[in-house]
Amino acid sequence: MAEKPQPDPVPMDDPPPHPAEPLQIDTPVIDMQDLAHQPGIDTRVSNKGVKIMPTAKEDEDALLALEQIEKSLRGQLPG
Repeated sequence: MAEKPQPDPVPMDDPPPHPAEPLQIDTPVIDMQDLAHQPGIDTRVSNKGVKIMPTAKEDEDALLALEQIEKSLRGQLPG
């Protein structure tokens, strides 16, 4: 009687081989500077005398928000 051929044994699940060097993706650096722009007296904007000050309403809103944060933190502290 002839023997039946046996199927090849299933190989063990070996981890995939690691590359010799870590993978690295080189991304080009794009210089966004406008090389054609020539700053001059005609293209400059003067901000002399311009002050940006918060309004009293913004100050009050900020203080109220800070108080609410402090209260919530006190409520979360153990003890």
